[in-house]
Formats: sequence, structure tokens, C-alpha cells
Amino acid sequence: MKKEKKTNIFKRISKAIVSGVDKVIITPISRFAYFIRDKFSLRSGLIDRLLNKPNVLLYISLFLAFVCFYAVDSKIISFSNTNAVVLSNQKVNVEYNEEAYVVEGLPTGADIILMGRKGDLFLAQQLGEGHEITLDLTDYGVGTHKVDLQYSSPINTLSYKLDPGSVTVVIYPKVSEVRSLSKDIINADRLDETLVVTDVVLDRDEVIVKSYQEKLDTVASVKAIVDVNALNANEAGTYTVDNVKLVAYDVDGKEIKDVEIVPGNVTATVTITSPSKTVPLTVVPVGDVRSGSAIAKIESSVSNVTIYADEEILANIEDIKVEIDVTNLSEDKVYQVVINKPTGARSINYTSAKITVTMESETSKDFSGVPIEIRGLNSSFVAQGVDAENALVTVTVKGVESLLKELETANITAYIDLSSITEAGTYTVPVYVEGTDLRLTYTSKTKNVQIIVSPSS
Repeated sequence: MKKEKKTNIFKRISKAIVSGVDKVIITPISRFAYFIRDKFSLRSGLIDRLLNKPNVLLYISLFLAFVCFYAVDSKIISFSNTNAVVLSNQKVNVEYNEEAYVVEGLPTGADIILMGRKGDLFLAQQLGEGHEITLDLTDYGVGTHKVDLQYSSPINTLSYKLDPGSVTVVIYPKVSEVRSLSKDIINADRLDETLVVTDVVLDRDEVIVKSYQEKLDTVASVKAIVDVNALNANEAGTYTVDNVKLVAYDVDGKEIKDVEIVPGNVTATVTITSPSKTVPLTVVPVGDVRSGSAIAKIESSVSNVTIYADEEILANIEDIKVEIDVTNLSEDKVYQVVINKPTGARSINYTSAKITVTMESETSKDFSGVPIEIRGLNSSFVAQGVDAENALVTVTVKGVESLLKELETANITAYIDLSSITEAGTYTVPVYVEGTDLRLTYTSKTKNVQIIVSPSS
């Protein structure tokens, strides 16, 4: 039963094939033959008899089909145009002894120009990394060589051309040297203003640099580039950075790319701290209040300011001063002032303050026997008053009565500035006075004194 079923299927397939051949090939060719006969009046009995025989038409059809197949296969007849595509900047695989040689002039890439039928070109473009260009230097030694690039085409029906087709390379013997490794910190300013990088320790102090001798001679330094951004630091602490990049530089600070550094990277341990110092905010009145009035009290919304800076900067800061203009002031007043960062500081915790000044009636008090302090004198000289009267002064202090009662002579400083003195002699110089309480005004009754400057022994 199964055999009979298979036979029937085969008959149907055969009948369909015969019918298709008759419809597609025999009938069109027969019509063409009759057309030729009628066109050229070929009505002889021999031709009629031949054309009326089915086997003759079959043989003619098969012959014509064979001729068409041969023409297409031999590309005598082409159903597709020949085109070209360019595969740009394809990777070049270089083969040479990297341990023994350094090669200059290696191509970074090459273009492949493929030519052929559209279908084959389309297939070639889909291969991606299937196109392999090779520069084989394994048989070349030290010297200058012109070498052809090789291309292994995955599709044999396509022709190709490489651009460049050959390159000129210079092969040097590889040498190595041990170099000291230093560090370079980048993006440190991206840290929070309260943080600072205080120390960076690398896991090695030396590296090996490899290249040909002339190139090694241009290497002035090798640095580990520690990128603070890689730390993701938001607080003080110790951080470890792996795979820190190493870079060789010449004497002008330009990066030298074609040298080998062993190892290729290092590990860095970065210490981040937050050095700070808290100092008082000092309010400095500028100008003279109205006659008969005096400053009784100066109150600030900010009494102390925390400064964030390097330790050497912080060591020289004792306070932060802000000025208020009290010229002709006779009644209470509130000031809104800006607190500026000291030079070299990264950040402060307050940037503004409200200053309240309270005024009262003015009184005065004299303080006698205030010694004169000498400032600015070159260490090659010594100075003293010509007599006792030129060594001590009386200072008049003006302010509110409550402040004057608390003031002592030790809180008052009278001084002379001798920074302009360059040789020994007798000089008349002005007297200056200052006091610890800035709410008071200080005036020396003696405006000038005579002093003797002599060489120090």
C-alpha cells in the first residue's frame, strides 16, 4: 500500500515537471519556430514534418537551454553589474618577534577595495571581522624593509586591492632600562573643598622601559597618573587605586607613546585628609564715629570661622578680619558683611555675618608711661630714645565709660616704624598707637619722638 502511494506521488511530480517544461520551454520555442517559418515563408514539407514531430522540438529546446546556461555561467551574458566597495581602515595583524625587536612605521589600518558582483559584495560586507590583513615580518631582521600586506579573501569570486599595498618599516633591536617612577595627581580640584590629597604611595619605585636605544634616550621621566576621580572619595580616609596608568615623557613634558613600560600599571594608595583650623572672627571698625559718640558694643552672629586649607597655610592664620564703616556713626546700626576666604584657603564654614553695633556717649581717659615699641628695624642696627621722655608716651583713649574702666596699660601698644632706616643716625619719627579693644580709639599725646640708631654689636 505504501509502495503504491509512493508511485502515485512520483507520477504526479513527473507529470507536473513535464507540464512545466512544456509550458515554459517547448510551447514558447514552438511558437517562435512557427513565427520564423511564417515570417520567412519557410513552407517546405520537410520543415513542416520536422516541426510537427514533438521530439524535434524537445531537442531544439534542450539545445537552446544549454546554450543559455553556458552563456550565463561563462559570464557571456551577465544578469548583474560588476561593482566595487571599500572596507575602510581594516585592522592589520602584524607578526614579528616582539621580545627581540622594535618596529617603526607599522600601519594602523588599511583599506580593502573589493570588486565583483553585487551579491558577492553584499555577502562580503556581512562578514565583519572575517577580513584579515596580515603584515608578516617574521623573516626580517634589523634594518629598513619594504613589505607587502597580505589579504585572505573569504570569497574567492571577488577581486581586491589593498591601500596601502605595502609599507616601509624600520626594525630595531629592542633594549631595556630601569627608570625611577614618580607620580602625577590629576583632578585633585574635583574633590570636595574640605578635602585634600596629602599622600600618595605607589607599590613600586622603579619600572623597566623597553624600546630601541635612540627612543629610550628621549625618555626623561616615567610617571604614574593617579586620577582622583577614580577614588569616588567624599570623606577623609585611605583609598586604593588599581591599574594606575604609566606614561613616559620627554624633556618638554610631551608623552612618548611608542615605548613599552613593564609593568604596564601599578597600584597607588592615596591618603585624603581634611586639615582645618578654627579662628576668631575679628570685626575692625573703619573711620571715626561722630564726636561725642563711642562704640559700646560690637556683636557678631559669627564668632568663630573654620578654615579648610593645607597645613602650611593654616599655620599662618590667627583670625579672619572683617571691616565695618563707622564714619560719623552716632546711633546703633546693623551691618551685613561678607567673610572672605584667606589667601590659599579652599573653604570656610561661614561666608557672611550680621554685625550689630551699639553706640553710647563718649568719654576719655589718659594712660601714662606707655613704653614705645620698635618695629621694622634692620637687624644690623639697634635703636633707643635720646632720653627717657622719648621712650615713654601718654595715650588718650576714647570710648564708653564701661570699657575704659576695664582697660589696662598692658592692653595699649605704642610703637614706631623704623623699616625705612638704612643707616645709623638720629631720627625724629611719628608715634603710632593701637589697642586690643577695637571699640576704643587710641591717640598718643606725643606725636613724634627722637631716637638714636646705631650699628648692632
